[in-house]
Amino acid sequence: MVADIDMLGPVPKSLIDFSSLPKNSFNSVFYGYNLKQVLDDILLCTFVDESTDGTSIIRNGLHVPVNTDTKAWRIGQVILAGPNVKYAKVNDYVCFPNNLGVPVANLDVDGYGTLKRGIFLNEQRIFGICSMRADDNESVASHVKKSSAKQRSRN
Repeated sequence: MVADIDMLGPVPKSLIDFSSLPKNSFNSVFYGYNLKQVLDDILLCTFVDESTDGTSIIRNGLHVPVNTDTKAWRIGQVILAGPNVKYAKVNDYVCFPNNLGVPVANLDVDGYGTLKRGIFLNEQRIFGICSMRADDNESVASHVKKSSAKQRSRN
């Protein structure tokens, strides 16, 4: 029997299966280019819940190696948001499952600089928008505040 491509039907928008792409598959595409915009409902986020060297996820002051749990819940900060993103905006903190996006590294982003480690996500793949709690010294937020304060003092 011959396959008919017309029988497949329309592909639902924004439901690309990012999990089937090879790890770091987009990294080599951007050498020599800056990313200035993402399209549709795509978010580009940086991880804010990991150590400065990128080898561990910080949970309640503990460092859990990144490669021990590929389905870990992560916290990221939105760097770019596509025009069809409804809820999240640039600089928001979002939570999402780590295994549902496309990881990138050393990506040059207009207006941001070099994104050391990040992830592309469809907005549908985030599970919420977060705010930092000021009263928790062991949270990811306290580490983010400390590193943000250090960066501001350097600039």
